[in-house]
Amino acid sequence: MGTANMGGFGQRTGVPGRTASPWGRRPARVKISPVFLCIVAVAVTGGVATWQGYGNARFATFVFVFAAYFVVLCLHEFGHAYSAHRAGDAGVEARGYLDLNPLRYMNPVLSILLPAIWLIIGALPLPGGAVLVNRAAARSRWQASLISASGPLMNIVFAGLAMAAVGIWAPSDVDVLYGSHAVFWSGVSFFAWIQLAVALLNLIPVPGLDGYGIVEPYLRYETRRALEPIRPYGILLVLLLLAAFPPVRDGFSHLMNSIWSGLALPGDGPGFGQYNFQFWKH
Repeated sequence: MGTANMGGFGQRTGVPGRTASPWGRRPARVKISPVFLCIVAVAVTGGVATWQGYGNARFATFVFVFAAYFVVLCLHEFGHAYSAHRAGDAGVEARGYLDLNPLRYMNPVLSILLPAIWLIIGALPLPGGAVLVNRAAARSRWQASLISASGPLMNIVFAGLAMAAVGIWAPSDVDVLYGSHAVFWSGVSFFAWIQLAVALLNLIPVPGLDGYGIVEPYLRYETRRALEPIRPYGILLVLLLLAAFPPVRDGFSHLMNSIWSGLALPGDGPGFGQYNFQFWKH
């Protein structure tokens, strides 16, 4: 879910005699791809089906959450691209990253196959798309950091919106969801849980993840160069630690539970939502 780097970092100055914008470029005209709209439509259809109780409620939850996950994945990568464009990377628009077309962002393995497998087995779908940006175009280190931060920010925003909706409108009795729309709210809870987890994992400062991209501009050149070989394996390293190293797995689980319970959200919501999502299990 990170960004592929086409260049290093540096300071750039504006054209003599002109006042340079702190962003470097004017806002681009953002287009909305029909493919993206189709994914949104699928997510909405799944959400309506779970709300109304149409058909198989568990399959509807799967459609709702899986499509909604890919909607935010597109917005995550769009956030990287838009920030890079505003920072001065003219190639972003030419590569079609501002069209919200998921086919521009996605690697068939990293963006579709691995997330599907991880979600199916009940793990976190951390792998995702990646956009190719030129960080050397950024005029300042904070702009280069913002390019990386813009992606997880999308996950945080949608996690916050989903959690707020559950906290305000979901009928619950302390830790238990109930009512005729409990299946819908369980799906929203599971979606919020996924987005929160993906945001937190992406913010880990390991090369290859967005957290490292945020701090990288402030590291010494020698440090960046020494860590560069780790970049292709950063995501796999984090997933391996979560899967095979109990202290890391338990610590992350404790952090997630602490945030969820600290917001006084129904504790059974994400688990109920995951159960419904995995409709192929009894």
